[in-house]
Amino acid sequence: MSDRLLQEVERQELEGLANQTDDLGLSRRARLLLLYDDGLPTLQAAAGSGLSRGRARFWKRQFKARGMGIFSRDLLETATVVIEQSPEVVELLTMPAEEPALELSLPIVEMTEAPEPEVKMDLAEFTATAKELTSPGVLPDDPLAEAGRKVWRYHFAQMLLHEEGTLLGENIEELHDMRVATRRMRAAFDVFNVAFTGKALKRHLKGLRQTGRTLGRVRDLDVFIDKARRYQKRLDEEQHQSLDPLLAAWEQERELARAEMIGYLNSHRYSSFKERFYAFLSTPGAGALPRSLGLPMPYLVREAAPVLIYDRLGAVRAYDAILPQASLEQFHALRIEFKKLRYTLEYFREVLGESAKEVITEIKGLQDHLGDLNDANVAAGILRDFLARWDTLQAEKPVAERHGPEPVLAYLTYQYEERQRLMLSFKASWERFNRPDLRRSLAKAVAVL
Repeated sequence: MSDRLLQEVERQELEGLANQTDDLGLSRRARLLLLYDDGLPTLQAAAGSGLSRGRARFWKRQFKARGMGIFSRDLLETATVVIEQSPEVVELLTMPAEEPALELSLPIVEMTEAPEPEVKMDLAEFTATAKELTSPGVLPDDPLAEAGRKVWRYHFAQMLLHEEGTLLGENIEELHDMRVATRRMRAAFDVFNVAFTGKALKRHLKGLRQTGRTLGRVRDLDVFIDKARRYQKRLDEEQHQSLDPLLAAWEQERELARAEMIGYLNSHRYSSFKERFYAFLSTPGAGALPRSLGLPMPYLVREAAPVLIYDRLGAVRAYDAILPQASLEQFHALRIEFKKLRYTLEYFREVLGESAKEVITEIKGLQDHLGDLNDANVAAGILRDFLARWDTLQAEKPVAERHGPEPVLAYLTYQYEERQRLMLSFKASWERFNRPDLRRSLAKAVAVL
């Protein structure tokens, strides 16, 4: 490609520098140029290398002017002679990449413009630029902790992107997408927590759980109302109003849940959670366990991802023995395991082979199947509870406005039938998933690491 930044020999040399651990500044600088060479924009290249955007742009300009000389001590020696051993410039050229204190506008020899000061975006700026983050940017040689930070940062951006639409309430998919982002962040804690100290993630997980629960109450009612309305459209026209008492009760419950959600999203508690979590996501190394100098343990993505993926696959396949007698609770537990497997694959999708796409699609189909089964089961329980209160609810109305429970009973029967259909049809879906060629596709996807 004509727009590549690096020659092949330069790329090979930088790949070696990126993996060395003696000088963090050099390794980050090398990783930055490799990401630029891969075509990533500055925002993602900076995040992937652990540098600020200002420092990323600075080193890209220096590489274009000096080439591989930016990694040489000769640069420091030349600068020392020309500017009469200025200690400020010497420190600027040799300081670790994460220390911003001396990134000043100093006259460095042969520079066309001064280096930019390092400026860390605040949360408002990050929110405004969240659309620019189009993928996590995970790399095979990322430490597992920093890969997790990238995954959280990406889905945190997705959560923020849908926050305004969720508050507005005009499109229920905004709430759905915001809730999915919180779920994926929560699930990522199970994948990446092995790379962090015990206390590093606890308070952030607590905030995510609270946010997810608050969004979930409204979203669940959205789903129940939507499915009931679709069922209603299948009825004869004269029966269209037969479910109005149920829908009215659900709408009222949803409005109460939505008011609670809006209160939470506008609260100091929620804004404090966002600020704390963003600070954690913006600080490379925060809370991360150091690489063991004793007994080696998986530390990089290419070392840890295969283990994490196959652990999730094993947890799913363990259900094979109990599926012929599985309870509804076990079907629900299997759905959760499928979700964990799918999310784990998606977290590492950028570093896996192309066959990962096929596996993820297949898993999503089973997850959706079990999700519909769970929705039917939960809806049946809600309908039973609603019918148990039927007489009390009707007694509050004038006699002329009271209804019999037959339409709700019919809808309950439909949910039971749907539940049974989905349980019986799952066998074929499971057999399609549990076939050897799908496992071979997964193995090929992982083998590139």
